[in-house]
Amino acid sequence: MERYTSFAQTSIGASHISRGLICQDSSACVDREKYSFAAAADGHGSPCYLRTDRGSRFAVECAAECVSEFMEGLAEAEELLQDERQREELLNQLWRSIIARWHDVTEQDYLNDPFTEEELDRIPEDVFPGYRERYEEGEYIGAYGTTLVFAVVTDSYAFGAQIGDGKCVVIDCDSNIEAPIPDDPRCYENITTSMCQDDAALSARFFYLPKGMLPAAVFLCTDGVENSYWNEDQLFGFFRGLALTIVENGIEESVHQLSEFLPSMTKKGSGDDVSCAGIVHVRRLCSCSDGIREDLAASVIAAEAEAAAAAPPDDIVYVDEDMQQVVSDVIHEEENTPDEEAEQPNATDEEAEQPNTEPEAESEAAETAENTHEEKTEE
Repeated sequence: MERYTSFAQTSIGASHISRGLICQDSSACVDREKYSFAAAADGHGSPCYLRTDRGSRFAVECAAECVSEFMEGLAEAEELLQDERQREELLNQLWRSIIARWHDVTEQDYLNDPFTEEELDRIPEDVFPGYRERYEEGEYIGAYGTTLVFAVVTDSYAFGAQIGDGKCVVIDCDSNIEAPIPDDPRCYENITTSMCQDDAALSARFFYLPKGMLPAAVFLCTDGVENSYWNEDQLFGFFRGLALTIVENGIEESVHQLSEFLPSMTKKGSGDDVSCAGIVHVRRLCSCSDGIREDLAASVIAAEAEAAAAAPPDDIVYVDEDMQQVVSDVIHEEENTPDEEAEQPNATDEEAEQPNTEPEAESEAAETAENTHEEKTEE
């Protein structure tokens, strides 16, 4: 019997390359006998987050470890997930274990490798006042800030969780596509919630699908992918194209094409690091491929009409090369935000201004991206 298969790919952002920065995204995937797992994490781009690349790597690793332990303990009690109240308690318990494990790992990393003067000197204190002093006093956790989104699929159910920005997208067996994890109103523009925040254990959003609603595919991405498209419909077009590429070429070849396409996506898309991970059932995707193809064709027509109304600039300019990002605790008081009541500090992720064209690639995913890309601007 065919089983689900997972994949994960990450590529450094074009703006990171131009500024000599390291990749701050991480992704991971695991296929076990009874489940498949995929995850993506996006470390925060501002220079005050000194070890955010480590933080994102620790996030996907801790999620994989805790999910493994969770699934082993759940082996004889899967019926508990059918009860909404017990399911909520179990998923929150899993999430708290991930946050606790991540804190343990980051603490050990800091104790083994304290901040150096060279690291601390990278913080522009005129833009991010107080961070250096905080780190020098041993308040290290903010330096590792990151988002996280992950999914688990079995033969009986599927679930996932997220903190911060990024996207989880599901294609069902009737070719319908949706984002099952609700958006967080505290994530807007270049502001995001983070695993480094005090309330991270209470900030997860979840999705759950029972056996009768098992997906044909679950896709995950960091905001570098999401921000390469003008809206959610165009992002869905990218994932429809990726699904059809998997149908026509198989998972191994399709993931190879994806790895070649992501550098082009970030170069003419967001400029940010990009990660795309997923869990797919090839036979189920094949069964609904006609519907996916029809939906994709319709979305391409709409995207072409939008693209015709805007002309791309001659040169690519990444706004974040000249503009420092801000976190919510240093936003100027006179600036308006969508949620004035959200007082707690949120971390930042990177976005950049880009043209509305996508690079050519052999896969249908690339063709979709070319037809659906629009200009994105970092606020």
